This record gives sequence, structure tokens and C-alpha cells, in this order.
Amino acid sequence: MIKRFIVAAALSLVVLAGNAAQVQAQAQSQATLNSLPPALRAAVLSGNAAAVTQAINVLSAGNAAQAAQLANSVVSAAEQMLSTNPQAAVAVAGAAVQVVQNAPVQSASPQQTLSVVTTAARIFINPAAQQVAPQLSGAGAVAVAQVAASPAVYAANPQAAINLMASAYAVATSPRVAAFAPNTGAAVTQILSTASQSNNLNVVNATNSAQIQQILAGSQNSGQNQQVTGGGNTGQTTTIVEDRPVSQISASPT
Repeated sequence: MIKRFIVAAALSLVVLAGNAAQVQAQAQSQATLNSLPPALRAAVLSGNAAAVTQAINVLSAGNAAQAAQLANSVVSAAEQMLSTNPQAAVAVAGAAVQVVQNAPVQSASPQQTLSVVTTAARIFINPAAQQVAPQLSGAGAVAVAQVAASPAVYAANPQAAINLMASAYAVATSPRVAAFAPNTGAAVTQILSTASQSNNLNVVNATNSAQIQQILAGSQNSGQNQQVTGGGNTGQTTTIVEDRPVSQISASPT
């Protein structure tokens, strides 16, 4: 009798702890969304990548540093949406990455740009994201690889950039993404091959070429449980698809 009571009490504590964690996560998600300007918040909640990009462009008014900051806030909000609306999270994260693909934004805020793509990579590699939007996740990963290979961003944190490349390649060859985006692996391979031969990157990191060759050989950071570090964030990485802005690619896996 006493044993049953103890077991029941323990189960109640587990349930209460789980509920508390869920409430805390929801509160954090709401706080992140509330921190966004109203027009941008509405765009994020809509899950419309084009609307998000337009809102960032309007609010930043040509200020590259401001655009990077807004993109960082947006991708943080997208990550909070991942558990409840993964398709919207992928689309919104893709829009944020598209903003920091612009060279002026990367030059003005390389660390902020790295933070954006690191958070986005965690979204794109998530199994739920790949399940509902393998093409969008893949497209986002291609964009992440491109940003990671850009000289301004790479120089800000070479190892974080290498980790992002490794993650992109790993996801590009994952069954789910490869099934719906069969050209993804080749696209990422091309980006990484070019990066391995870049004088700009090799000057910043003497082992750049060797590390990228290890990625392409599948001997470094392979698999979907990829850890991405950059811009002060740590998490999981990416997917890959067509070399087009995310807003131009359907979120449907078919």
C-alpha cells in the first residue's frame, strides 16, 4: 500500500515537472514573439517567408546592421515555434538566413550573421522540420553552407563555420532530404569544394582545406546528430536543397 502511494506520488511529481517545463517554454516563446515589432511579429506568426523578408527590409530601412539584428530575433522566434509549427519555423528561419546572405549584412555584422545561421541550422536539422518540409530544410541548409563559406563570416569564427559546413553536408546526404532533393548533395559538395580552395579562407585557417576534405570524405561530424557552434550558440545543424531563396521554394515535400 505504501509502495503504491510512493509510486503514485513520484508519477505526480514527474507530470508536474513536465507541465512546468511546458509552461516555461510557452512563456519563453511568447516573450520572444512579443519582443518583435508588430508588423514583423505578424509576419512570423503567418509563417510566410516572403512577408518576413519584406518586414525586415522595411524595418531596417537599408541599415545592414539593423537587418542582421532583426534576422537574429526572427530566427530565435522561429526556433521557439519549432515544436508547435515546424513548417512555419523552417520557412521563417529560411527568411532570416536569406536576409544575412546579403554581403552588406555579413560585412556589417559577421558575428550576428553567424548567430543567425547557427540557430537556423538547428531548425533545419530537426527531424520534425525535415519530415514536414524536407525541401525547405534542404534549401535552408544550402544557404547556411554558402553563408558559412563567405570570407567575412568565416573569419569571425572559422571553426564554427567549419562545423556548419559539416552539418550541411551531413544533412544533404540524409535519406529524407536526399529523397525529396536529390541534387542537394552535389550542391553542397560544390560549395565546400570551392571553399576548400579559397585563398581567403586558407589564410584565416591554415587547416581549412584539410578540414573540408575530411567533411567531404564523410569522416568528420557525419550524421544528423550534428552539433553546431557559433555566435555563442550550440545546437544541431542543417539540411540542403536547391540554390534558390527559400521564399521561392514550396514548403510541401511533394
